[in-house]
Amino acid sequence: MLNTIPPAIAARPHMPDTLRRAMLQRPGADVFDKKTSIHCAEYAARDRQAGLHDYELHLTGALPGRIRVSDGVDREVPPEAVVLLGPRLPHRLAIEYRASGAAEQPCGLVLRFGDEPLRRGMALFPELNDAGPLLARARHGVQFLGLGEGTVGRFGRIHALQGLARFSEFTALLSELAQWNDYRLLCTPSLQDDAHDENGRATRIHTALDHIRENYAEELSLAEVSAVVGMREHTFSRCFRRATGQTFTDVVIGLRVDKACRLLLSTRQHVSSICYEVGFNNISNFNRHFRRLKGMAPGEFRAIARE
Repeated sequence: MLNTIPPAIAARPHMPDTLRRAMLQRPGADVFDKKTSIHCAEYAARDRQAGLHDYELHLTGALPGRIRVSDGVDREVPPEAVVLLGPRLPHRLAIEYRASGAAEQPCGLVLRFGDEPLRRGMALFPELNDAGPLLARARHGVQFLGLGEGTVGRFGRIHALQGLARFSEFTALLSELAQWNDYRLLCTPSLQDDAHDENGRATRIHTALDHIRENYAEELSLAEVSAVVGMREHTFSRCFRRATGQTFTDVVIGLRVDKACRLLLSTRQHVSSICYEVGFNNISNFNRHFRRLKGMAPGEFRAIARE
């Protein structure tokens, strides 16, 4: 079902104060400004121009609602819910709000951002790759559970801000959601159904990245991770490099070095201890890869950072 069901306009008596203040700062926000890559609109002014390649991040209203999945199952949505829908998923999933006799006021916010620009950004700014597993889950629809008022308040600030300030607030929100472990998927298509589909392969690659991030300190092999996601080793290697721009080994080593940098900055652990903690099996191998990626030895990195 298309995600074009008009939402009921509902009052929000218990809207968080941080969100209410931020929304009031920009009451006449443009619905679809082509000069920005992060579009934010109130549901009361919601446009129908979103493309098939857009993500939609919804902050729902104060009244309960439901999400209707294409399998015909309706799932209840509590007030102040945060839901992320991936590209093309709105054609199979819709959010419908129950009518109310309350005065007409905005009942929520929706952020839209394109898939292709974000992927290009990941190639230019590797830090954005931390959002990869989140975007993979979005293709099944994600409802986040237990988010605090601080996270919800970011929606209002994104709505109120423009330019670099808006983008900074957006990436902060994306980072929080990427690290949030309490969520539910709204639909779970089987890997077999999309094994020959490009989106299915992308989902598997991001599942692999999830597995690598969770087990980077363990002994990881290409054969093991390809088996985890149900792909042949050669096919997985080719798809992984095409999706990330790096080989499997480069990604694992890069992640271990990044984790080592954080430990060097935040702890007083010996370099040798950090080496083994992040998954390297000997200090010379650790030093060689660290120097190759950071241009200096681990001890130099720590000393310069402290200065």
